Amino acid sequence: MKIELDTLSNYLKATLENHVHHAKKEPDLMGMIHEMDRIFHQEIFAHEYDVNATTMLLAMNSYMMLSNAVFQALSGHQVAVLPVARAALESACYAYLTSSDNKMSEIWLNRDKSRTATDKCRSTFTIGATVAKLRHISPDMADYLKKLYDLSIEYGAHPNIKAISHHLHDGGLVDDKFHTFSHIGVYGENSYQVNGALLLCVDFGQAIAFLLCASAKDHPFINERKEFFQNWIDEKNQITDGISAELDKNIS
Repeated sequence: MKIELDTLSNYLKATLENHVHHAKKEPDLMGMIHEMDRIFHQEIFAHEYDVNATTMLLAMNSYMMLSNAVFQALSGHQVAVLPVARAALESACYAYLTSSDNKMSEIWLNRDKSRTATDKCRSTFTIGATVAKLRHISPDMADYLKKLYDLSIEYGAHPNIKAISHHLHDGGLVDDKFHTFSHIGVYGENSYQVNGALLLCVDFGQAIAFLLCASAKDHPFINERKEFFQNWIDEKNQITDGISAELDKNIS
């Protein structure tokens, strides 16, 4: 058995070339990213954000990590998107959990004080706790959050089989002793994988947006303007359904 890997220099060159190309000519679904960013700035951050300092810090971190997930998508390294998107989602979960209880903030802030404090923080800040709390105000979003989190673990945030096997390609037999496989790390500009990764960023962005709004007191985007939030989700789902239908058509 033998492994042949490309160099780090070539990896950096390939991802940089993708970024340069996408800066000049945006991928097909980049408009959805711009709309998501507009919503974060004009619908969420432009309003009074009535939260404590810990929640504010976690909300800011969530948005920055989501921005980096978009950066990874544009690089063409599709599988690298989910570890970052998961971190962004978890930061939004933490923001939500700390938003209504100062004791939760203390647990998070004191995480490194002792082994006991670390264990307390780990057992307190969980996806399960977030889902349970969120279910009181939106069962649908609670289910969506859990689905996204599980998807991130399955397809890239952890080195599970689906995170790796989906990027393997069978090269066939070399001779009677050897069979070749290739593992793709970086996909080309405006590829299906790049656009799929951008769509994933919007999926995570919508869950994060809801959590950040739910973290603030009476945020208008999930109250009097909740119809606009739902329209955003419906438009994304419509695009996703269209892509799926086109793929099914091509396969058949």
